[in-house]
Amino acid sequence: MNDRFYSCAKALVATVRAGSMSAAAAELNTTKSAISQKLALFEAELGLVLLDRSGRAVAPTAAGRRIFEVCAEPVDAALEAEAQLGFLRGGKIAGRVSVSGPNSLLGTIFVPLLAGLQSRYPDIELELHADDSKSDFAAEDIDLAFRTGPTDKGRFVSAALPSAQRAPYASPALAEQTPPFSRPADLARLPFVLRMQEPGKWAFQNHGGQQESIEPPISLRVNTMELAYAAVLAGQGAALLPSLLAQEDVQAGRLVRLIPDWSAAPVPMTLLCRPERLAAPPVAAVRRHILDACGNSGFLGTELQVEAV
Repeated sequence: MNDRFYSCAKALVATVRAGSMSAAAAELNTTKSAISQKLALFEAELGLVLLDRSGRAVAPTAAGRRIFEVCAEPVDAALEAEAQLGFLRGGKIAGRVSVSGPNSLLGTIFVPLLAGLQSRYPDIELELHADDSKSDFAAEDIDLAFRTGPTDKGRFVSAALPSAQRAPYASPALAEQTPPFSRPADLARLPFVLRMQEPGKWAFQNHGGQQESIEPPISLRVNTMELAYAAVLAGQGAALLPSLLAQEDVQAGRLVRLIPDWSAAPVPMTLLCRPERLAAPPVAAVRRHILDACGNSGFLGTELQVEAV
């Protein structure tokens, strides 16, 4: 990728993600006129109209979307390479990095990584922001964000983490009231705790590939995973919980996994990064540490895939 092509591709990727040339210029620390000139040059060289400029917001054409998808990954790789060069030039990596995500996800995935991260980068100052609302972290000056479920395409650089496995759990006292539980339909005999973000219908699959869906009877609705978990431990109902979160209490006898031969559909997990922060050495260092650690750890040990979203 030559310098001129890269600068044009970088302008396109930033504009599509930001939704306007002005916002792209702010992210790239340049002017709107410079962004406009690079985009016009790119369109002339490719012989394609890449952006629809007819509305107040700039949107990619069908061709522009295809070119964006081709360019986003190498542009992001180049930004990360710039950060690596910053590591070499600076001698040490220092600065503040803010990370947000659901409280349960930060506690089970990120916090266990802190010892290794702080040992590797002692001059990085970390801020953790627990947030179950999936708010716009770019507007809140957050650098990195853990997210569960689908993410909006086009705005951020996303690394797909291994999916979170889920299963129904209950307290031993509650599970003993109406045994046995051998299939999802049997769960209808129990009251359930439902997070407001969850759908009211759950799909399960067993080891043999058989599928079954249920609509569990709801006794309590809550808005955070922490409340759902506390209610299950207190015997207020069963709930669909991440297996990673529940495994310690299962081993201690405080929780029981119901219908162990069946599992619910796993939840996708991603690590989002603001594109304009990817070239910042401390942000890139924390992001790379997370991806390397998650990719090598036993409980998340599958290959990571990185894509632009």
